[in-house]
Amino acid sequence: MRNVLPFLIALVAVVGCDRNRSEQAASDVPHQEVHVDSALPIDTLLARFRATVADTPRRLDGGARDAEALTRALLTALQEQDTAALRQLVLTRSEFAWLYYPHTKFTAPPYELGPELLWFQLQLASEKGATRLVRRYGGSSLRFEALECPDSVSVEGPNRVVTGCRVRFAAADSAARTMRLFGSLLERDGRVKFVTYANDL
Repeated sequence: MRNVLPFLIALVAVVGCDRNRSEQAASDVPHQEVHVDSALPIDTLLARFRATVADTPRRLDGGARDAEALTRALLTALQEQDTAALRQLVLTRSEFAWLYYPHTKFTAPPYELGPELLWFQLQLASEKGATRLVRRYGGSSLRFEALECPDSVSVEGPNRVVTGCRVRFAAADSAARTMRLFGSLLERDGRVKFVTYANDL
């Protein structure tokens, strides 16, 4: 494997940069303390969160046409150490604010969780997962074999969320393996993106 340290540093910056401007959130994300004014209604918290992003997307940007194409793109980006490509495959802060969060169960009791806290948790999981992916596979020759996803799909307004997909692939000349390389998939208007890079590594 080629030296991946420069790529790793760039990737952490790429995945984490949106925090400055979900998904299986309960099980994919680590518990972290963060200050949130829980006395405020979700509508107010969402308005404040949206004020921190510059754009108001109407559709997913980047990603792929379907889950298999998205997974292949992930393996290619890792193989080629392409941080720009990796950034295009995962949900952005603005897409989370306008397209994803408003339709999740976290907007109402008993799961109510403000957007800032949920985004913070998802980003932690994604950065951790991306770092592990790059350390293990960055610069390696990767061969896609199959994508195995459950038949069950969560329909949340215009969104379809698929959780629990596993990828069968081989690295270099090693035997093929099957594992979770990302968190949930968000499907909307003919495009698919990863909600996070949370994985089994």
